[in-house]
Amino acid sequence: MTETMLLLLLAYTALVALLVLALISSRWPVVAKLVLVVLASGLYWGSYLGWKDTQGWPASVELPDKFLLHFAVIEEPDDSSGAPGAIFLWLTDLYDDQLAAEPRAYRLPYNQELHARVESAMRRAKAGNLQLGLKAGGDDLPEVKRFRNQLGDRPLELEFVPVPDPSLPEK
Repeated sequence: MTETMLLLLLAYTALVALLVLALISSRWPVVAKLVLVVLASGLYWGSYLGWKDTQGWPASVELPDKFLLHFAVIEEPDDSSGAPGAIFLWLTDLYDDQLAAEPRAYRLPYNQELHARVESAMRRAKAGNLQLGLKAGGDDLPEVKRFRNQLGDRPLELEFVPVPDPSLPEK
């Protein structure tokens, strides 16, 4: 949990505590008091879920299965400082072959093979060929894939291909 999320948690906890204190001394029915406390707690949960989409930092959610690559930054591991390295991707999700959302930043753990693939895709993109990213995967369930990637059992397999030319209507 990041420091910002911890501060947000403390702020909402303090808000709910103040609400509880104010409601203890009020003459409202117990049911109304409980509803207000539950609503205040629900607001925290809703803002927590929405916060990860608005942070501006790389998302900690799983990569989409198909995406359009816009840019990448690669930080190699540094033995002197102990930094593990990371690969940052700026991409747009292509849900049902449509641009599903605004571009978003993702952070991936460093891997030499992934480094080479991303670097090659960026060279092709800079040459004017838009790059379509595809997640290669086995037959595992998404939860199993995510668990394995978190444990580092197998690296994330990404494939980059040029975006196909649009088909023109017949004359």
